[in-house]
Amino acid sequence: MKTHELEKELGISKHTIFYYEKEGIVTPQRDANGYRSYNQDDLQKLIMVKFLRNLNISIDDVKAILNNELDFKECLEINQIHLEKQIKSLEEVQENIEMYVRKDLPMLPALQQIQREAKNYKLGYQKTTDTVSLGRRLTKKLALRKFLYKIPAAITPSFIMWICAASFFDENLEKTTALIIIFILLMILFINIFVATEFQFSQIWLKMPLDQTMNQSVEFLSDGIRYYQFHGYLNNLKYYYGVLFNKAEKYMQFYKYEDIQSVELILNHRYESYGTPIAKDWYVLDYRFEFKDGNHFYFYWPITLDDDSRFIGTILDEKVENIIDKDHVIDALKNGIHLNDYVRGTEE
Repeated sequence: MKTHELEKELGISKHTIFYYEKEGIVTPQRDANGYRSYNQDDLQKLIMVKFLRNLNISIDDVKAILNNELDFKECLEINQIHLEKQIKSLEEVQENIEMYVRKDLPMLPALQQIQREAKNYKLGYQKTTDTVSLGRRLTKKLALRKFLYKIPAAITPSFIMWICAASFFDENLEKTTALIIIFILLMILFINIFVATEFQFSQIWLKMPLDQTMNQSVEFLSDGIRYYQFHGYLNNLKYYYGVLFNKAEKYMQFYKYEDIQSVELILNHRYESYGTPIAKDWYVLDYRFEFKDGNHFYFYWPITLDDDSRFIGTILDEKVENIIDKDHVIDALKNGIHLNDYVRGTEE
């Protein structure tokens, strides 16, 4: 049997056959023209070699099995242990790849050491996106929820104005149709007013961190940050409908990391009572972003969920040139230490 016939029979290349010959597994004869000639014994050996190699058995172990120096079953058991270790290692690699793709992270080796740790939060407060972020980005699901929540609030003023409008119509079919249309338009009007004002009202006057972080966020992506900044009622409404119709990025700001002039971490000690006679004190961080084009963005007390604070601390430390951190809290972020514990630990 010639080499090309053996290739066709076994489905392996001639280079592989020559390699097995070099390893001493087969020793073909040479014909008068110097071409290799394989016998039936060579064929059977190569069939066995292909079978063993498909089980991921090393070439040295293959030779030992063929020479009866190693038990086949024992070799399989050892190989199974090695494969289990390889599978576990590959699964870890896959998890890291999925994390970088899903979270859209920058190329920083330190980030792969941070494992996502899901935490339970009260009030159903959960992350809305997989990206690493300060606060929660307004998503289509959240925007739709806001719209539905505004319907009951819009009924009362719409009904009052509808009653006023009804006095201008005579009793006929056209009146009924017109009043229905007017009521629907009034509902839409008041829902939009409530949605637009909620952004600005919760941010500027109420200073409610829970609600505020549902309206805006800073996402840390592979090549920069993305955020929405309040620009008045009309722009808030445009952004809201942009979210509903999957065009939110059109109304969001994006800056590459190299375009960030500085990020200031501002540690504050705040007291919150939440309607109870006992106030609870918190150490919280505000963030001030300064950009090289002169723009700036101040983020009041954003909440971070899961292990995002560790990602953010690492990304800021390695991707932003100028970090203003007079209280040295970036180490707390990078190590996932609660600010209350960190500050009190440094005071002792």
